Parts: sequence; C-alpha cells; structure tokens
Amino acid sequence: MTRKLIISSLTIFTFGVSIYLYVTNIKMIEPKYGTSEVILLTIPLTMVLLNIQLFFLPRFIKRRDIYSRFKKGIDDIFLSLTVILFMLHCGLLLLSMGTEFDLLRLLPILVGTVLITTANTLPRFQLDIIESSSPLMNSTNQVWNIILRPFSYPLFVGGLLMLLCGLLQGSLMLISFITIFIITLLISIFRAYKAYQLHLNEQ
Repeated sequence: MTRKLIISSLTIFTFGVSIYLYVTNIKMIEPKYGTSEVILLTIPLTMVLLNIQLFFLPRFIKRRDIYSRFKKGIDDIFLSLTVILFMLHCGLLLLSMGTEFDLLRLLPILVGTVLITTANTLPRFQLDIIESSSPLMNSTNQVWNIILRPFSYPLFVGGLLMLLCGLLQGSLMLISFITIFIITLLISIFRAYKAYQLHLNEQ
C-alpha cells in the first residue's frame, strides 16, 4: 500500500506541476526540446498510464494466489519506473527552462536505480516445482530458482556504485558508468553460471 501511495503521490505532483507551468505560460526553449505541451504532458501522462495498469492489474490476473505472491515485486517495478520518469521529467523541465543542467548525469542514477530494483525484485520470483508438470518444466524452474540470488547480488552492488558515478565530472563519469555496467553484468553471469555448475555437481 505504501508503494502505491508513493507512486500516486509522485504522479499527482508531477502532473500538477506540469499543469501549473502550462497555465502560467512559462517560457521554454521549444525549438530545442519540443513544444511546451509535449515537454509538460508526455511524461506525466505516461505516469498516469502506469498508475492505471498498476491498479487494474489484479483484475487481469485470474489466479489470486499468484498475484499475492508476486505483488511486492510488481509494486517495486512500478515504483522504480515512476521514480525514473519523475527524475527524467524534472531534468527535462530544468533544461527546457534554460537552467544549466547535464541530462547525461541522470544516466548512471537511472540505470543504477533499475539495477538495484532488479536485484531486490528478482529473488521474489521463485517458481514452483510441481509434480504434475513435465520434467523439463520442473528442471527449468529449478535452474531459475538456483541462479536468481547469485545473479542478483552483483546487480545490487553495481547499482550502488553507479549511483556514486553521478558525483563524478565530465568524461570520467561516463567511463566509470560504462566500466561498472559491463563488469556488473559479467560478474552476475559468472556467478549464475557457477551456481548452475555447483547444482549439476551435486546431482
């Protein structure tokens, strides 16, 4: 419930600020970043659509037990998307109003947020091993469950390091971001592979 409240609050705030700026006819650098309507309303309307999907999603999932099991993970995903859109909107508003702001500086923060959210969410999506299912399906589900946590942990650490990249200046920020991103993915894949190999050796 707290996550939905935060999502709704950010959406209402973003939409309210955009409507206020539109009504007051604030001056924007339209030729460079698009018309004021596009700048002010595109992201807030996208956030509204996310809210609609989040609140109506339980009605589209017939099995309530599945939804209740994955509810927190789904809410976390929607929350991270809302925060990312909110930050992008703030950055775009600053730029369009002539404020000196490096939009590229948001890149490591946004990607870091995605990685941290992914790391916290993935382990919740454990798949059931059902006797009535085919051996191949159960084997696939088991492998998925085994590699989730080894794969997720480096994503969390890499996400935190990416957030710190936003404090760096110039090309050093971009180089550090790309380096951390590649290393994070390689370590995650390697840990998942090692976990899978360990599972095979134990059989």
